[in-house]
Amino acid sequence: MAKTILLLTILFCNFTVSNAQNEPVQNKDTIYMITTNDGGEFVGKIISDDGREVVIVDKSKGKIILPKYAIKSMEMVKQSNVVGNMIVHANPHPSRYLFSPSAIALKKGEGYMNWFYFYSFQMQYGITENFSAGITTSWFLAPTLLNLKYTVPVSDELCFAVGGQVGKLYILDTNLVSLGFASATYGTSESNVSLNVGYGSYESAGITIASLSGVKRISENASIMGEFWYCQPKNSDPFFMGGPALRLYSGRKATFDIALLALGFKEEVSNNDSYYDPSTGFYRPNTYTKKWKAYYPLPLLSISYKL
Repeated sequence: MAKTILLLTILFCNFTVSNAQNEPVQNKDTIYMITTNDGGEFVGKIISDDGREVVIVDKSKGKIILPKYAIKSMEMVKQSNVVGNMIVHANPHPSRYLFSPSAIALKKGEGYMNWFYFYSFQMQYGITENFSAGITTSWFLAPTLLNLKYTVPVSDELCFAVGGQVGKLYILDTNLVSLGFASATYGTSESNVSLNVGYGSYESAGITIASLSGVKRISENASIMGEFWYCQPKNSDPFFMGGPALRLYSGRKATFDIALLALGFKEEVSNNDSYYDPSTGFYRPNTYTKKWKAYYPLPLLSISYKL
């Protein structure tokens, strides 16, 4: 009985692999990316596939004949992965920018790890095709937050998401910190723009947050990116943060984000009118005005790795 089950299992696996590799070529003008078992990559038009061999016209290598047993994967190249005359690997980290999330979902079984200066890090994993969960923390467990996100796709280029974070600012904290957000993303995983709005709370304090983020693929190894946050604390003056960034790709799994950010807020400055304080013997400002002040550039380094 055990031998029969084992034989059926092997036959099923062989049938699955055979059908996965024998998918018919949908269109001879379609561009495919073929990866072989030894790590080779070939990109071009498939001119024949007889079930035993695939003949592909690679743009740089010419006509190549590949036996089916040597092929690890054969994927159609999406239009979003065509930049100019180049075909690029997919962005391995499309669900986030620097800090802000996009509404793009992690696929089921996908995940990533993200480090900021190797001090704090975040992990996220796709539970279903539309729902992901993860954790944000640091080596000192400050903060420690649970991350949740659910995506509602509307079309190939538009999706919405809701999510949040909840946890503690430090491990012995008796209060919870929480943040809920809604997100909308328009575009592809390679080039898009996102709008996020959210509200966070801790003890009796609250803060309303809005962010605008975008990414544009410019080459096989790089994207330009930007992120801007506007924050309105409860019973306090607003402040902003953001700036441009460059996302560099290393292979199919790793990204390096390098950003120069600015932080702006209002602070009190003297109006140059003063009075003499006899108790101290000094002149003191008589009135103050709040003015915007910005601090820049603030460098940021972030590293992400697709699991």
